[in-house]
Amino acid sequence: MVCPGFETKDDIYCYSLAKALYYVVTPVTVGFYAPWGRRKDYLLNKVESYLCYEGSMKEREEVQRTGLRTRKTTGKDLIKLIFLLIFYNPVITETHKQRENIRYCFIRFSAWEYAGSDQLWAGLVTTLCDGIESCFGLAPISVYRAVGRKTRIIDAPLKQEWVSKKFLCIPLWVATLLVIIIGITVGALLLIFGFPFGDPTGDMLAAAEGVGATVVGLSAAGAIRVAIVVVRNAIVTQKGKVQQKMNRTDMSSQLGFMSDVKREVKIITRYLQLMEIYQRQKIKVVLEITNLDKCMPDKVVGVLNAMNILLSDPNAPFISILAVDPRIIIECVESSQQLKGMANNGYEFLNRIITLPFCIPRMNPETKLAFLRNVIEGKGDLIRDTEEDITFDIDAPNEKDFLLRQRITPNNDFKINDIPLVVRSSNDPLETNGGFLEKGPKTKTLINEAFRYLFDDRMRYYITDNVVHIRRMVNTITITIRLMIREVPRHQVQPCKVTEWVLLATQWPCRLSWILQCVEDEQQMRCFSEGDNNSDYTRTFLWDVFEKSLEELDTMKSSLKQLLELDGDPEIFHHLLCDNFTVADANFFLPFTVNLDSSIKRQMELLRGSNNMWESKKSNRLTMLSLLNMSVDEVCKEMNKLGFREENLKMYQQKIKEHNLNGRALVYSDNNEIKDVLCMGLGDWTLFSVYFLGVLPPPPTAPATAPVVAKQDALKLGAGFKDPGSIIGSKLSLYSNDNIS
Repeated sequence: MVCPGFETKDDIYCYSLAKALYYVVTPVTVGFYAPWGRRKDYLLNKVESYLCYEGSMKEREEVQRTGLRTRKTTGKDLIKLIFLLIFYNPVITETHKQRENIRYCFIRFSAWEYAGSDQLWAGLVTTLCDGIESCFGLAPISVYRAVGRKTRIIDAPLKQEWVSKKFLCIPLWVATLLVIIIGITVGALLLIFGFPFGDPTGDMLAAAEGVGATVVGLSAAGAIRVAIVVVRNAIVTQKGKVQQKMNRTDMSSQLGFMSDVKREVKIITRYLQLMEIYQRQKIKVVLEITNLDKCMPDKVVGVLNAMNILLSDPNAPFISILAVDPRIIIECVESSQQLKGMANNGYEFLNRIITLPFCIPRMNPETKLAFLRNVIEGKGDLIRDTEEDITFDIDAPNEKDFLLRQRITPNNDFKINDIPLVVRSSNDPLETNGGFLEKGPKTKTLINEAFRYLFDDRMRYYITDNVVHIRRMVNTITITIRLMIREVPRHQVQPCKVTEWVLLATQWPCRLSWILQCVEDEQQMRCFSEGDNNSDYTRTFLWDVFEKSLEELDTMKSSLKQLLELDGDPEIFHHLLCDNFTVADANFFLPFTVNLDSSIKRQMELLRGSNNMWESKKSNRLTMLSLLNMSVDEVCKEMNKLGFREENLKMYQQKIKEHNLNGRALVYSDNNEIKDVLCMGLGDWTLFSVYFLGVLPPPPTAPATAPVVAKQDALKLGAGFKDPGSIIGSKLSLYSNDNIS
């Protein structure tokens, strides 16, 4: 039977995974792979719902086939279960093996909650024990722990599912009943006849009473012992026992504690097999491990080792789902001290553990719209709640019921105009604040228009599939518009532009910060040289600014590697930015850009500071950016500043023109090749390489002791140049880890 109600592709993927897990042979470990913010918890909930749905369908079929209902662990069924646990052994019959109805016990372990403990994997075991007790109740497992050692699971071709335990070749329940009858009889004799002595009849009666009292006493002692163990297990659960052992540092450091964990896993496995027979259904425990990619490397390895323990028992009905970002887990495995020399390749180590890898697909546009609509509706409730606290005389309709009735159809065929308004009240103090009484669209109208633009056919491909970014974007749009209407006239607020700008700052913080820093530096230079005449530059498109500085950014990419990883798809960035925003737009939006981390821009400022005008004047050389943008004629013009002799200067300029050595060619060419082409002597080459290339030429060959002396002399000069021996080829190699200052 196919589960209806597939509205998005996420539903199809989750149903397919649930269908596979329903028939998979346990134990199994699923790698639920997705980067951060890719709705792992949301999809896990969907997988759970589809597993439960499939189990309920199979249960109906099983009831119709056998006519036997599924037993519970409450009420009369609980009493019967305890009776069977004490007096009977379960039997795995052929009928039980053919059952296909499965009950799932879902246990979600958030590793981040136990990150502060010494042994993170112990938290996994305690969560497992606690989840089993919560799923089946505390009483059955407490009784099983008391009598489980004398309970064995029989795998035999029998028809009955329970076989009585034996005591002196008679059923245990019969022996218990006889003991009770003997006890009642002895008690009655004592009440009627007392303790007769002095005659043969009295001696025989006393002997009978003594034997009966002995039998009853021994049986009562055994029963009291079992009762005490049951009560102790109910008061001090297995989770509490594990925590007590973890509090003892001497125990947690011993291999015996790991043996106790393995023994506990076997007890849980046998208990689940017994419950399967009693409830007339298969039972599988789905252990969902989340937030492991937020923990330290050694703790990550500890949890992975604990998962190996769960998989060590071939009869364990465990489905372990590891919902993580595989890139982070692999880095943790490779950097862990516990696996030094054992797991140099994190991918191979993870592949040994994972049985079924499942990579969460990217959101398609329809799924994005469905999730975006849900986020906006929730945001609308938040706005309405905050604005209702302001008391104004208004008559605004309540659209809550209308919002809740809105649903996205399976084919997502809806129009932008069908999107409900999410800002329901117009009682905004910004509407009536002094100085902003000019006519214009209301705040709620601007916010709703911005939200509607998110559903445009063009925007759906720009929005990321990171659900955290989507929430940030929706929240930031509201804040940005409310900030803007306080500072600028309402008719200048363009909701569509606001939406696109917020999207840029959310999904490409590094590239946008770089552009803003380049714009700021350029405007400062123009202000110093041309006064306040920046009107021509303000009409420049931001993409042109980015493209002009792209090579400079490329030379610094080793220093910006971690920041560049924050950005989304570069091609989408190009399509969104190209011919769209100008420098004037950036100056307009920058005061209201609250979702862009200013520390990123500050780091750009510090990196560019090594090549700015101040450093250029201080070291009397060209900056990298200036050199990259120079033409052949500009290079020849700059050579006039180096003080070459007239005849040599003309020869050098002629060589530069013949070989088309512009600034870009000087950056990417090898220093020795440039020297050979220009045919420079040592003195002229030194002046040229220092001014244009910023490094000293390679030193000539010398005796073995010479480099040491030369290096010491260079350090005494304090010129700030690099060690020539560390320079290979061009000093401006784009792939060098060193920044040339």
